[in-house]
Amino acid sequence: MFSEPVNLILAVTLAFFISSLAYKKESLSKDGAVAAFLLGSLIFGLGGIKWSVPLLTFFITSSFFSNLRKKRTNRMDEVFEKTGKRDFWQVVANGGFGGILVMVNFFYPNEIWFLLYTVYLAVMTADTWATELGTLKMRKTYNITTFRQVEQGVSGGVSVAGMLAALIGAAVIGLSSAPWLSNLIFLIPAITFTGFGGSIIDSFLGATVQVQYGCRVCGKVTERKSHCGSKTVRVKGLSWFNNDWVNFVSGMAGVFIFYIIFSAIA
Repeated sequence: MFSEPVNLILAVTLAFFISSLAYKKESLSKDGAVAAFLLGSLIFGLGGIKWSVPLLTFFITSSFFSNLRKKRTNRMDEVFEKTGKRDFWQVVANGGFGGILVMVNFFYPNEIWFLLYTVYLAVMTADTWATELGTLKMRKTYNITTFRQVEQGVSGGVSVAGMLAALIGAAVIGLSSAPWLSNLIFLIPAITFTGFGGSIIDSFLGATVQVQYGCRVCGKVTERKSHCGSKTVRVKGLSWFNNDWVNFVSGMAGVFIFYIIFSAIA
């Protein structure tokens, strides 16, 4: 066992190395790298390897698939609000809740905090994998509320490939936490399916309340405030409810569902 000061130094060093590498590889913007460094230092330092493995699994796999899609196609860049580089608010939306949970667990240790943390990351991973792998190739995409075919990449659109990727992504996070779970038979499926369920809620929110804009020039529906060199106009959704809010709310919904199930069975 390392002493606490050594653990802290190792945690900060690891967080700096990962955030710097991600910035160099253009997976993070400059402010995103700062947020990742601070968040990583907190989780690595207070949570140790137990809390670090699921976070690293999410970040490494998501960055890999994001870069893979960017290399294969940039079609979605015209639709998505944020592509490729994760900025400050994306990092906070994806991992800020985990930072809160690791601090709570440090002062009031309980298995439930780690489980909720894992579920939240499972939702984030499921959503990211669905987005990046689901749009890797041209596939039929359907609005999750109307089941009508929509343009690929539009908020609230789902595909068979994307949903399969979401399910696998959530399962990968569940498996990454397996060494520290007390009941593998129950908890891994529970984490997997609540993570997948959270990604479905993400799509529902994207189709209903997430802000979407229309291009005045080409008519394309997009998450961007400008398109074709011109300012877009809001066509639906709440003006402040962007993709970062969708991610956060869907993650919290997955956590809430898991907590209800866990409380009923445990």
